[in-house]
Amino acid sequence: MRSNLFVLDLKTEFFHKTKHYRIGNKMMKLQHRIKVLMVFPEFPPSFWSFEEAVLLMNLKATMPPTGLATLAAMLSVDIFDVMPIVDMNVEPLTDEDIEKADVVMFSAMVVQKDSLREVIARVKRLGKKVVVGGPYATMCPDEVLAMGADHLVLGEAEMTLAPFVEDFLAGKAEKIYSEESLLSRVTVSLNKECKPDITTTPIPRWDRLKIFLYSSLAIQYSRGCPFNCNFCIVTKLNGHESRVKTPEQMIAELDTIRITGWRGSIFIVDDNFIGNRNQVRKFLAVLIEWQKKHGYPFSFFTEASIDLANENMRDIRKMMVLAGFKDVFVGIESTSLEVLLKMNKGQNRGDLGEKVRILQESGFEVSAGFIVGSDLDSVTVFGDLFQFIQENGIVIPMPGLLMALEGSDLFTDLTKEGRIISNSSGDNTHRFKLNFVPKLDEKFLIDGYVDLLRRLFSPKNYFARCWTLRRRRGKHPKMGKINGNWVHATAVVFYRNLIRKPNWQFAKFMFGTVLTSPWNLSEAVTQAVKLEHFKKITKATVSAHKYPQKVETIAERFHRRVVKIRGGSDKRLKKLAKLRRKYFAKALRRYRTLEPHLRADAKKALVNLRLRLHEYAEKYRKKWQS
Repeated sequence: MRSNLFVLDLKTEFFHKTKHYRIGNKMMKLQHRIKVLMVFPEFPPSFWSFEEAVLLMNLKATMPPTGLATLAAMLSVDIFDVMPIVDMNVEPLTDEDIEKADVVMFSAMVVQKDSLREVIARVKRLGKKVVVGGPYATMCPDEVLAMGADHLVLGEAEMTLAPFVEDFLAGKAEKIYSEESLLSRVTVSLNKECKPDITTTPIPRWDRLKIFLYSSLAIQYSRGCPFNCNFCIVTKLNGHESRVKTPEQMIAELDTIRITGWRGSIFIVDDNFIGNRNQVRKFLAVLIEWQKKHGYPFSFFTEASIDLANENMRDIRKMMVLAGFKDVFVGIESTSLEVLLKMNKGQNRGDLGEKVRILQESGFEVSAGFIVGSDLDSVTVFGDLFQFIQENGIVIPMPGLLMALEGSDLFTDLTKEGRIISNSSGDNTHRFKLNFVPKLDEKFLIDGYVDLLRRLFSPKNYFARCWTLRRRRGKHPKMGKINGNWVHATAVVFYRNLIRKPNWQFAKFMFGTVLTSPWNLSEAVTQAVKLEHFKKITKATVSAHKYPQKVETIAERFHRRVVKIRGGSDKRLKKLAKLRRKYFAKALRRYRTLEPHLRADAKKALVNLRLRLHEYAEKYRKKWQS
């Protein structure tokens, strides 16, 4: 029997004693704690997933969904029973998981859209309510609603989650909760851009994640970026003002992780770590003392603008290294000042090679992002990028095809010019399609991009960059304690490159390290492990890119063989059918060797081949039977 109390539509009855809770200014009655299942959709394999390197360490993924763990901490334990978070990048989502839940919550980026669509459909088939937040839903709400989401909680959860929860418990939740529509109901402090203060953001619920399955953890210190690059949506999501957590908050978060027993590298996932320079100095001073006190349990890596190399940032660089920062990712994007200014990236003015050198000499390994496909790129763009990356010892460069993201200034401008072809996939590394009409020939851009990846991640060029970095790099934090995961990865990578398939470049790099700087051996092994991933994904990428060309060759060979068939009509037709099966089977076998996530263009080529072979066969059948 149903009462007039708020009760979720469940297939089973709950007999817990009714309790009263205050939500906002209202009292609510609940008969049971609401079971919430949080799900993080799957990422497609990419250059930046480090999938192979992670597997070599007997782990599952690089980083956990910290956003969902933080969201879990925002839900009252008196009202909500948050189930263990299912990260589909480390474990499958089962129907049993879904059936246990009252409501299923998702967070996703654009690149996860395919997985999100599939899993929402599964959840809806099982009759559960779906709530979606995160960057993708915030920038493309209509797309996510079309997938079947019941409710969207957009923007920053500090603003939008509480009003949604209040309405949800009252049985009157709306479809969309956006920051703009909730200004009158927000209880947290807002800045001039109407973005929330994050000094009250709770510590993530690490107990809801299997943190020992990840190669690193991720925490957030700040949100927002003072710059406004035209291809980026960060400022649309988080604003220009860099809002920071207090040093006490950050230390509490690190203490919570330390107590779990987890050790290793932590990614500080800020839009721009040095966006608020005065505050970051205060945090680093406290972090240095905390690291010393606890014996440096963690090392750190982060993202920052290239002006970290400026003279007025010298003290921050020094403090970062003392605090245990080993790596920094910077957005270089282009070596052309003209292109950078077109991107509204004036902060990258100056000698970029010199800026990279300054960061390296300060003690950092510099990873860098690069973009090809801008209107002002010249035909020398690929050669220019390759030379810059090699000369400056950027061991892990991240080049990508320009993607016009919905909500960015670039997308707005290209829409006005009538050049947008489709919405973005969020994947700019191996889907070989631009979502806009470029000024340079698209085939030139894609062919050049794939060739750039092949050159950058050849063992010879990769290890050459490792040597350059080693010569330049100043004093820096060393690798933490060696563990079983690292030993396993070391054993596998040595077996692969010295025994199973000897690789001279690997041998030269490793033995050269032992002879000249044995104290760098652990880092050398780590670099070699990462290369295993890059080699695998590069090979898969190149094979997929070349597949349509291979299919064309197969079609031409079939045609040449058919022309040479001799004999009577029946004999010719039998040979024709046999050749048709043979050549299609050859194309099919090659297709099946491709990575599933790279087969989109290959599938079209395979289908086209089937049609062409049929047309050839029909043409000659009619000719021979006439």
